[in-house]
Amino acid sequence: MEERHLTVDGFVVHEGRVALHWHRKNGMWLPAGGHLEPGEDPLSAALREIHEEFDVDAEVLRLAPRVDYEGGPGQIEPPFTILDCLPESHISLVYFCRLTAGFPGRSYDPDYPIVWFDKAGLETGSAIVDGRAVAFPPDVLSLSLEAIRQAQMIEGKAVVG
Repeated sequence: MEERHLTVDGFVVHEGRVALHWHRKNGMWLPAGGHLEPGEDPLSAALREIHEEFDVDAEVLRLAPRVDYEGGPGQIEPPFTILDCLPESHISLVYFCRLTAGFPGRSYDPDYPIVWFDKAGLETGSAIVDGRAVAFPPDVLSLSLEAIRQAQMIEGKAVVG
């Protein structure tokens, strides 16, 4: 059996739009994401990947209830969902986030442009790349729409950084 590894994805929402970038190597629209570094927890990895890939700062939306207690280990915000990505041999922890700092849309790499899609733009099912419409992967489309919905539902409530 092939060794599996953990990755993270961060869907960043700002003013009713979600950031995706065209990943030329993979030929698809994706959120920020990547592998955990040694000793890194998934939440820190998601926020790091967002900063590295989108040049913005974000905080994770607090979506899960907490159990209060004193002593014992700390709690890390859980992902919104966990994707079993076969045959790519990885498991992806998916976080929904909101922008806290940085200019939305700045990209230093023309091969990986960042686009902030609103609900209507996502619902078209594709975006133009090099003059042709490229469909959003079904998981990216559904999770992008849900990230926008969740962010709108909890706007003004506590989030974690």
